[in-house]
Amino acid sequence: FFSSRRRHTRYWRDWSSDVCSSDLPSEIENALKFSAYLKEAVVVADRRPFVAALIQIDADTVGKWAEEQGLAYTHFRSLVEHARVRDLVQTEVDRVNARMPQVQQVRKFHLLAKELDHDDGEVTATMKIKRASIAQKYAAEIEALYRGAA
Repeated sequence: FFSSRRRHTRYWRDWSSDVCSSDLPSEIENALKFSAYLKEAVVVADRRPFVAALIQIDADTVGKWAEEQGLAYTHFRSLVEHARVRDLVQTEVDRVNARMPQVQQVRKFHLLAKELDHDDGEVTATMKIKRASIAQKYAAEIEALYRGAA
């Protein structure tokens, strides 16, 4: 699909803006959100060497799964920080990656420790992602995903 990394970079350009020039990020995000365990996904790849994502779990579904697994947690953050929850999300990411061309596969992800919120300026009133706001608010987490990448 992409013949070179340079072409890849041009194609994925300008993802951090609120207006996306390609439907590809939303296709990857929607594929991830098709999982009952994942509520939100924000794909990151703007001028980056690979695709990464910020992922928000579905608290109700993952909470029920955790209870069935006998995992103790007290709140959203403690659930997100559990290693088995991370493994569950990795399984879901791997499932989506298996259907994607290599250049579109999510290589790394960060689990959001809180739900995205309209009051925090992260989503619109209709729950659409505000990419620029997310890119700014989670800049440190995004940079950590790419730290050490060539």
